[in-house]
Amino acid sequence: MKKKTLIISILLYTFCLRGMAQKYEIPFENLKILNGSTHSHSILSYSHGDHLEHNDDFVKGSRILYIDSLFVSRPKNTHLKKDWDSFQGLPEKHYEEAKNAEFDFYCVTDHSQEEAFFPNSINNTAWAIAKKQAEMASNNNFSAFMGVEHSENDSENGRGHYNVIGSSSYINAIRPGVDIPFFYKWLKENPINLKTGNPVVVMFNHPKKEQYNNWAYRDDKITEIISLLEIRNNQKSRGGGFISALDKGWRVSPVASIDNHNYTDIAIVQSRAFVLAERNTPKDILIAMRKRRTYASFDKNLECRYSVNDSVMGSVIPQKNTYDLKIYVNDPDTNEESDKISKIDIVTKKGKIIKSIKSKKRKHKNYWNISLKNNDIDEYFFIQVWDNSIPENTKKGPVPVAWLAPVWILK
Repeated sequence: MKKKTLIISILLYTFCLRGMAQKYEIPFENLKILNGSTHSHSILSYSHGDHLEHNDDFVKGSRILYIDSLFVSRPKNTHLKKDWDSFQGLPEKHYEEAKNAEFDFYCVTDHSQEEAFFPNSINNTAWAIAKKQAEMASNNNFSAFMGVEHSENDSENGRGHYNVIGSSSYINAIRPGVDIPFFYKWLKENPINLKTGNPVVVMFNHPKKEQYNNWAYRDDKITEIISLLEIRNNQKSRGGGFISALDKGWRVSPVASIDNHNYTDIAIVQSRAFVLAERNTPKDILIAMRKRRTYASFDKNLECRYSVNDSVMGSVIPQKNTYDLKIYVNDPDTNEESDKISKIDIVTKKGKIIKSIKSKKRKHKNYWNISLKNNDIDEYFFIQVWDNSIPENTKKGPVPVAWLAPVWILK
């Protein structure tokens, strides 16, 4: 009798363990969580940065540049600091500092209209050297990218900045006739790197709510190419621009960037862009970005991932009556009380919070299984995460520690 009771107890215990395994399943655990930055500037963006000395009659930060139809030059009343290389360097110096700061990937995105990149050509000397430095910096533990920031500042057809990552070529943003429609046409003609075959990834930079001519000129093809949005830039949050872009039909996933014009910020910044990729290679990271498997965080090692009806975050899924979410959020800094997770919000169109779930016992590692009804959701939803620290405040109130990729519903 005792033997039978023991067997039943073992079976019940095994059953409970299986139930717990199902309950606390980590979605898409096979995908690596990699951290990095998607926006930075080396000395090749010579027109402004920490390498320049500003005289008293120059307003620091105004970024008033000499501009003609060819390229931009540095402002009047500035000159190169004697110790300029203590603040700024070539892309290879940025990659070195990023490795030391334990970044998994790092993107240098110098301005396409800089003098160094004129004339714009895949054979331009500065461009060729920068691309080679990215190639040489990449290894099994680190992926380096050379791209450009395409800054549309003077067109009547809309204004705004973009990063183009992983392309084999670039175009000068200030040349006559190069407006947003022209740029989108060029992107659709160059969706992959002709040398590597890897996808080209494009993101909206530091967007305001009605930028890019109020998010105009969208079609299905360009929507697939512009897959990221910089919701966190230079320690500032851009949540309003993120919601506006989503509401206008853009399928963009959030990332965080330093937007540094120096290499000294790399070691101290906490914000990160995260990707869920199969491996740490330039190709796999670009594929993950193109598939919108990203999130943005104030915290440099916050682990986040979720699935909806067994599709990974960033997916476009068919309409169902019910959407089953499996969510995993973990901060490895278990000695930090401020890094405990306090709650998550599920957000849909116009920034509406359809569900807010507080952690009953604030923990560093959290799992949730949540079901949503189709009637609760309008075209898309995403997750924002709050920790136990004092949230950053903006004019519209506090902001979360992280924003996770949306999931879009085909209706």
